[in-house]
Amino acid sequence: MKQVKEYYKKIMLHYLRNPGEHQLYAGQQLSKSLIEKDIPPEDILALHINIMKENGYILPREWERSFQFLMEIMVSFGMAYQERQSLRLKKKQLESEINVAISMQKKLYPHTFEHGFHDLEVGFISTPAREMSGDFYYYTKHGKNKLGILVADIAGKGIPAALCMSMIKYAMDTLENDVKPANMILDYLNRLVLKNADPSLFVTMFYTIYDPLTSILTYSSAGHEPALYYQAKSKKFQDLNTKGLILGVDANVKYEEKAIQLESGDFIVLYTDGVTERKDSDEPDDNSILREAISSADLSLPAQEIVNHMYQHAIDEKNYQLDDDHTIVMIRKK
Repeated sequence: MKQVKEYYKKIMLHYLRNPGEHQLYAGQQLSKSLIEKDIPPEDILALHINIMKENGYILPREWERSFQFLMEIMVSFGMAYQERQSLRLKKKQLESEINVAISMQKKLYPHTFEHGFHDLEVGFISTPAREMSGDFYYYTKHGKNKLGILVADIAGKGIPAALCMSMIKYAMDTLENDVKPANMILDYLNRLVLKNADPSLFVTMFYTIYDPLTSILTYSSAGHEPALYYQAKSKKFQDLNTKGLILGVDANVKYEEKAIQLESGDFIVLYTDGVTERKDSDEPDDNSILREAISSADLSLPAQEIVNHMYQHAIDEKNYQLDDDHTIVMIRKK
């Protein structure tokens, strides 16, 4: 502080006796040093007044009182400024951590599905409402031929949801080549979430396993939206659902499993509730918005283009106001 005082005194007195741009520039550079040294504004003001008095510059009484008044203001201002700087630093650190988490989360999703998996064609899209998503989709092989595909929605966003997502992803990797049925996989994941995830989080999930040898698709749900099944021959829709509580609530819950047999052109649409919610509308929050989109789509197009059409229809209906994450996965038998 002594060196600062001497330098401040030097350039200020020089300016008072011979004012010029050089001294003003020196003062500007000094101000940066004062900020770096965390010297509060009231100390700078007191230093200024003392230098004036020590060098014979007598302030009129009113001016001295005005500086005393300003000093009190600067004390409060300095405290508020330091608090603001501290919050800005914490915000910057948090943003950096979130950016790392976003980057890590993106690596959890499969960038491509195995479109050539036997006689299946898969299309998918997942769009977060904010920086980080609570939606998750994934696939894994079961045995030599079967393919498991899931869509999940983790209640809560941000880093806790991303950590839970990571746990589920790596748990699914350990199940590769496992022959458990869909409902037993949900039972396993339920116990995992209950044991390891934050108690404030819960997960809905729809899990499917497809067997290309029989064209049978088995499915099980943990409190998730029903899948939408389209039968190409009859051109009819059917909701697929099973009984089962959300993951992470009760270790003793039993999950139901059902099955359908797919024919050529049939497809299943898995989705999260953000897709079907209709804000400020009297329309029900069911999958009618997807049925409308499919009915207006060219079903001869690749699955990915049909998924893109469904997503575009959904956001058009909401005037592009995405209050929740949107995930759609389409599984079609060739």
